[in-house]
Amino acid sequence: MSDLHELELELLERKGVSRYKAVLMASQEARFVNNQLRMGIIESKDKPATLALRKLFEGRVVEDVEEQAV
Repeated sequence: MSDLHELELELLERKGVSRYKAVLMASQEARFVNNQLRMGIIESKDKPATLALRKLFEGRVVEDVEEQAV
């Protein structure tokens, strides 16, 4: 992992998102993005994981609150 991503993970941790939670959020988002790509809803040359991580670091991925309640 590059130094840039390390800094971004530290910023997420300061916002209360642990590294473990960040991985879960990114993987869920990557699956969602992959489904959108397969259905032709979005188009991208980037891989789903790349798009998901970018969205996570931009703050566009939110934590699933319902899952925590279980």
